[in-house]
Amino acid sequence: MKLTTEELQWINKRMDTYHIIYQEIYDELTDHFITAIETARTNGDQRNIETVFDEIIETQFPGNKAIQKVAVKYVFAYNRKIRKTMQANIRYYLDWRAAGLISILILTGFYLPQTKTTSLTFMFAMTITAFIPSWYAYRKLTKIKSPKGKMSLVKSFVSSRSRNLMLITNMLLIIIGFAARQWHINFLNPIYYHPVFYVAILSFFVIYGLSAMRLCRQELKLADQ
Repeated sequence: MKLTTEELQWINKRMDTYHIIYQEIYDELTDHFITAIETARTNGDQRNIETVFDEIIETQFPGNKAIQKVAVKYVFAYNRKIRKTMQANIRYYLDWRAAGLISILILTGFYLPQTKTTSLTFMFAMTITAFIPSWYAYRKLTKIKSPKGKMSLVKSFVSSRSRNLMLITNMLLIIIGFAARQWHINFLNPIYYHPVFYVAILSFFVIYGLSAMRLCRQELKLADQ
């Protein structure tokens, strides 16, 4: 039995009191309550909606605080899912052919001149490679809209994975580089890194970046369902 507009509005106002920040979790829990109340109505329960709602909380959660706990568990579960998906994507791109090519590139790195020009070239390549996944996710995830006061779980977690390479780049080139220059620790200064290190880290950036962009496409398909 379908609920009235007034009853649906009441449920939405009640759900707002739980301060669930992620839109997907809010929608799922709201749909759960609507379905449960509609089932109760179909089975002949004609009590006022507040009584039915409170009974569902007591029997299925139980308690108001349990709703927040369910929301937190949902976030942790989604984070685990994203982590496993990223690991699967990395294995997808890091097949035997990619591993062989990376090995050849690393060996080639031993023959590259260890000069400032080489280091600056790799720094530029790292920066561009780190920026691309973040830019890609930003462009793709703009299609996900959330009402005022809510955040998208998909958008937040996928975006964070796509920004990881930029965080690593900032740490290596800015934070560690600044500290190395400040205290004259040459082996920590990115300008003195061996080309082999840059080849290895750039190879990781490419594999991780492709995996993050694939994750974005995968999660957008799920969000559209």
